[in-house]
Parts: sequence; C-alpha cells; structure tokens
Amino acid sequence: MKRILSYSLCVLMSLASYNIWAYTPEDCIKCHREGSPGSALHVSLSEFKDSIHGRTIMCQDCHTGVIDENHERVKGSGSVDCSQCHDQENRHGLKSERKCRPQCYSCHTKHSILEKDNKLSTVNPKQLKETCKACHPAECGETTYLSWFPSIQVASHSKQDFSRAYEKDNCLGCHQGMAAHGEEEPLNNQDCQICHLPLKGRAPLWGYIHPKADYKKQPSMFAAAIVYQLVILVLLWGGFRFYIRKFSQKTKRPGR
Repeated sequence: MKRILSYSLCVLMSLASYNIWAYTPEDCIKCHREGSPGSALHVSLSEFKDSIHGRTIMCQDCHTGVIDENHERVKGSGSVDCSQCHDQENRHGLKSERKCRPQCYSCHTKHSILEKDNKLSTVNPKQLKETCKACHPAECGETTYLSWFPSIQVASHSKQDFSRAYEKDNCLGCHQGMAAHGEEEPLNNQDCQICHLPLKGRAPLWGYIHPKADYKKQPSMFAAAIVYQLVILVLLWGGFRFYIRKFSQKTKRPGR
C-alpha cells in the first residue's frame, strides 16, 4: 500500500511539474512575436490572426513537439506535420533529394496562409509567378546571359475562350496538380496542358515554353546560345578592326 501511495505521489508531482512548465500560446507569443529579443523566429501576429489557421487553432496544435523549455535545445522539435489535418500528401519535387524538396510552407507560407481566392494569398493565380519563381526562376521569366537571346519568342494567344488565362505566368494553366502537389488531378478549369503538355502519341508543340541554355535538358537552346555569342564576338571584332583601320589611315595622310 505504501509503495502504491509513493508511486502515485511521484506521478502527481511529475504531472504538477509538467503543468508548471507546459507552454501556453501566451508563452509562445512572448518570445516569437515580431520585435521580441527572445527568439530569431519571429511571427507577425496580425498576419497570423488574419490567416486561415489563426482563426481556429493555437500554436501547439501544429507545433506538437513544443511542450516545454527543452524545445530551445532540441533541434527539430518545432517542426510541423501538416498531414495531421490535411489529407493532401506533399509529393512536390519527388525527383529531387529529400533535403532539397519543397515543403508545404514553401508555397503556402508558415503563418500567413490565406484562401487561394484572396488576392494576397501566395497561391492566388496573380501571385503564383512570384511564388514559383523562388525555386523556378528560369521558368518564370528570369534568363541568364546565355539564355537571353535564344529566349526571344513570338507572343501568342489573347484569343479564343476568354474564360481561360493564356499568359505564360499562369503556371497552373499547364501544370495543374503536378506543379502544385505532384499529382495529375487538375486544380482548375484551365486546359493549356492539352497543347503544351501533349499526351503520348500526340505531336509536341514546337519550341520551348521555358527556354534556358542548359546543355543537358535543352541542348539545342544551349547550342543556339553559343552561336549567338560567337556571332556577337565576330561583329564586335569586325567593328573594332574597321575603326582601327579607318583611324590609322587618317593619321598616315598628313605625312604624305
């Protein structure tokens, strides 16, 4: 009986100590609010409150590993598993190394998640170019020195069905679920992929939609870039020699 009582007392003491050190949302805010010197991992409370999560859940609903002060010393204790609430599996970047794969927050942000219909949302169609650009700069319009000349294209569309967005910036118009979550399921009614990502057996569209001078993935574009550079060098050298000869002829005339 004494052993049972002593054991029960130990359990109660441990629970009491746990409750003393257990973190509350207010404790999290003290260190993690913007401007707090307590942590470098700052959160904008106003943005979080306006987000989808800020209206319904608290910090530890997502950060389940943060229980007490030990999380400051244990690396990765604050990590979040979105699959606790979301059925959608993160299959984005499966061909990349695990450490390089994008996470849910890479596109949706960590604490300012908004509905996709909200113009400020990072996954709103108007914001997708900037969101995707973080990992896919060339596909979103940024070209290197070698890619600049070969990337000149003939603009098309601005026609046909006006309910469709035919801009190059419309990433999900072609890539649909594959670009978002790594699945074939479409996310909207855009059907650019019918022509730009043809099925097996269909003729591919001529040219590159996202040209870049990559000798492995786009060797023809890389070759064209090299040819452009050689042509430019020849023209510069020819112009330089022409003006040198012209200048030398002028300097020789007075002595004759």
